[in-house]
Amino acid sequence: MLTNNPKYKEVFHSKVHDLRFYMPEDVASGYHLSRYVAAGAQNIYSAGGATKDLLGAMMDKMLELCNDEKNVKSLRTDIATLANNIKYRLKYPVDEDCALRMGAIYSFVEDENPDTTEDYWTRRKLVLAKGDATQNISPDPDLYAFFLSIGMPYTPSWSELLPGSIGSSYFSQRTETLNALQPQR
Repeated sequence: MLTNNPKYKEVFHSKVHDLRFYMPEDVASGYHLSRYVAAGAQNIYSAGGATKDLLGAMMDKMLELCNDEKNVKSLRTDIATLANNIKYRLKYPVDEDCALRMGAIYSFVEDENPDTTEDYWTRRKLVLAKGDATQNISPDPDLYAFFLSIGMPYTPSWSELLPGSIGSSYFSQRTETLNALQPQR
């Protein structure tokens, strides 16, 4: 379906899983609307986590409350509310998973329909990248790095932090780190 279709180009080949990943030849107009909707939902998720600015603002508010001698009676409740808010946001950090999901959304495998977005395929591609021992699926560090390279520029909370271009040294080091974490056979 995608292999010989001139509208799509192969952008990655997973040697671990022997799968080819594709993107539209024209990425500006080649994606179906459902991909943009899924990416928008992912952006909302990525913005919901803890960021340096958000944590700084919450800490400033805590200090302000601690220094306000007029509201001593509600101080414990106010601080507890902010602390619970921080704990909740730390459960959903703006981390690599957002960029990985974005990379999985914006790439397709051969049997995947590029004109729809199904969460099954996104989850499946993430499992291929991360691996899953319960399903006997080996991780693919190169696919992981590929998804990051695609997803980071499309994730606003990450793209703000990126230098002019993504350095290949980051991905090389990331691959080495992931390889070091894999059990030796």
